Amino acid sequence: MIYMHNFIPRKSWKKLSQIQAWGKLGQEQLSQAILVTKDAVFNYLRRMLQRGHWREVKDILKGKPLTKTGHFVLSELRNQVVSKLMMRLGLRKVIAVALALVLLPLILAQVSGELIRKLKA
Repeated sequence: MIYMHNFIPRKSWKKLSQIQAWGKLGQEQLSQAILVTKDAVFNYLRRMLQRGHWREVKDILKGKPLTKTGHFVLSELRNQVVSKLMMRLGLRKVIAVALALVLLPLILAQVSGELIRKLKA
């Protein structure tokens, strides 16, 4: 089994602050980017579950993005997050991609942790 922590970038908060400085993003824009990414992830997973793709969502939340299906779903989710960051915050594509690459694994790990905690309770 592959665990999600293997896919979380090392020193992700340091990378996030470097992206913030490089892209000249304010703290408010960064917090909005986190909210937009979290919203996009929840909406995407909800749509996948409504369509009946339980297995794909389970693979992503369990941290198995290297399966063919998991890779497709993760790349589709990444593209959706990038487009939402560009549309809602008016970011350039390069900055949106960099933010998505850092934020997406963190938010997926947080979402899977919340679901596991809710299911155990």
